[in-house]
Amino acid sequence: MPGPASPSTLRQSGLSQYARASLTINKTFFTNPDHSLENISEYSHLWLIWVFHQNTPSAVKAKVSPPRLGGERVGVFSTRSPHRPANIGLTLAKLEKVEGDTVYLSGIDLVDGTPVLDIKPYIPQYDAPHVAEISTQVVDAEDDDAGIEQTQPEIKVPKWVGDPEENLSVIFSTRAEKDLEKIDLSKFKWLKSRSELRSALCDILSSDPRSVYRKTKCSDRMYFTTLDSVHVSAWYDPELDGMEVLRLKQQQDT
Repeated sequence: MPGPASPSTLRQSGLSQYARASLTINKTFFTNPDHSLENISEYSHLWLIWVFHQNTPSAVKAKVSPPRLGGERVGVFSTRSPHRPANIGLTLAKLEKVEGDTVYLSGIDLVDGTPVLDIKPYIPQYDAPHVAEISTQVVDAEDDDAGIEQTQPEIKVPKWVGDPEENLSVIFSTRAEKDLEKIDLSKFKWLKSRSELRSALCDILSSDPRSVYRKTKCSDRMYFTTLDSVHVSAWYDPELDGMEVLRLKQQQDT
């Protein structure tokens, strides 16, 4: 759904069900590319292995600054940073439908034109970790002999990864609300309604699309992007600690 190098591209797959795309099998590999997709509709989700083709050639750094950490640096392999030694990306997408040599997906985090190297079915028996429950003793501070047993899963991630408490609130200005009502739905390629446009924007903006540099070094709080033919103007409001959508303007046909 996002255009090339669009700031509206989600940082992770699965963050918005309205992030849709189509993927067509290249006829270079198969005489009948549609044959390669037979039976794939029996799966609900697919793994996509792809290339960060818009990365500029530069030295890969061993430590990077994830946006959620506000400038703190951690090892690149403990993050989903796009700047990696092999420039390989991995996406788990929902399969919506198959038509001939093309699959239609949702929940994606790729830009238009991303080269996809491979497609593999998601199989929970193999791909989802088997979570074993382990017991832990919680001791009451007033009584060292009292306590309750709780269970915690063995799977763990740092708290800063996808912490919903750090999501930004999103509001629409009065002018943006009026703009939304004027949107011509016939010009949409991926979105199906004005409510989907609103929800998609909330998904994108609540996850804070600003880079660490924009957060810490720039006084300009404005944010611009294009989402399925709609130009979006928003800004970060420190009093709200959130994003306000200021204007929506539909792209004119050329």
